[in-house]
Amino acid sequence: MIELLVTIAVAAILTALAVPSFNSFVLNDRDIGQANSLVASFNYARSEAVKQDLPAGITVCPSSDGNTCSGTAAWSGGWIVWDQNPADAPLQTVPAFGGSNRLTATGGGATGVQFRSSGMVNAPLTITICDARGASFARDVEVNATGRVAATQNLGQSVAGTALTCP
Repeated sequence: MIELLVTIAVAAILTALAVPSFNSFVLNDRDIGQANSLVASFNYARSEAVKQDLPAGITVCPSSDGNTCSGTAAWSGGWIVWDQNPADAPLQTVPAFGGSNRLTATGGGATGVQFRSSGMVNAPLTITICDARGASFARDVEVNATGRVAATQNLGQSVAGTALTCP
């Protein structure tokens, strides 16, 4: 009986130590997944714009319904990649993510970024991904004027290395 109680006590202690680390792992994985999904969509749009050589280019924009651009900076609700032909379905649809992360868009492309056939964009864009842990764990994805897409490598820092802030 004593051996059983000692075994249960050891298991309880190990569980108490593992749960906070697992929660942090889940939050970090969610942040990385969201950043990678944004980067993939932007790179796909740039690639298609160069490949298809369309006059209007390829647009990546927030979309709440998965079919049209919402005209807002609400990237948390999902986004689409489309060729701006109203008769065509979006090339890619990314639905809203689960969890409580906030995606905050800034820059001229906050409501959508258009990649031209040269690979350049109409306006730069920065999207900051924040979770409940605050700015020290934030990540960002940036699209500069030349169409270069980059994601932060260090928690709490932008691609350029400056400190991120969460609203």
